Amino acid sequence: MTRQPDFSSAPRTSRVSLFQSLSLAACALAAIAAAFLAYQARGEAQAATRRLAEVSREVDAARGRVQAFETHARAAWAGMLAPEEAPPSRIVAEVASLLPDDVRLERIAIDYRRGGVLELVVVARDARAWDRLLQQLEAAQRIRELEPGPEARAAEVRSLVRARWAAGP
Repeated sequence: MTRQPDFSSAPRTSRVSLFQSLSLAACALAAIAAAFLAYQARGEAQAATRRLAEVSREVDAARGRVQAFETHARAAWAGMLAPEEAPPSRIVAEVASLLPDDVRLERIAIDYRRGGVLELVVVARDARAWDRLLQQLEAAQRIRELEPGPEARAAEVRSLVRARWAAGP
């Protein structure tokens, strides 16, 4: 259908249909709702940014406390040997591997609180076996501060040996 030219003295106003009016109103309402939601989202983003900054400050403070605790813990453990670094089974096995055939280990005590101090009660068949034991202990990589106890070299040598275990790989 074609539109006829209007020759009337006053032009007719075009009429907008109800559907077009409702569609325009719905679009305007949707635009207003979108603008409102965008404004709310912007406010939530700003709140999230402030919360992130607050949490970051808390994390930094916690890291500082952890570092202080680790420093304190290292100071408390200074001079101490941790059982995880040198389990008793490893110490006993390595000390036993250093013993000559004619020397036996009667008792071993490990003091982790004093930095891995070892007290070995050993019995050697004779003075030469005792001397070989001391040489092997002095040559051992993980034995430090070797202090042989009193000895009687008449026959069998029974003595206490103190040393410090040096942790390592």
